[in-house]
Amino acid sequence: MKSKSADKIKMPSIDELLGVSGEESATDIEISRIHSFANHPFKVLDDDKMDDLVESIKQNGVLTPVLVRPDKNNSYKPSFPETEE
Repeated sequence: MKSKSADKIKMPSIDELLGVSGEESATDIEISRIHSFANHPFKVLDDDKMDDLVESIKQNGVLTPVLVRPDKNNSYKPSFPETEE
């Protein structure tokens, strides 16, 4: 049975959770449209930690969204303010 107080609960949107409400928006894009750039600060290693990450995503989904910005080729690149290209 649904309580009346449950009707009053407002769940935040993904945009509100990311702090981009009214500015930018969260959206799904094809992973093939995301490309690295020179001096990218993170390296992907196909090791046991990567296997653990893959298993975690399968079980829990993506818990931390990836922040990207559009580039001039109608693709996206990771957004790291301290490493602007």
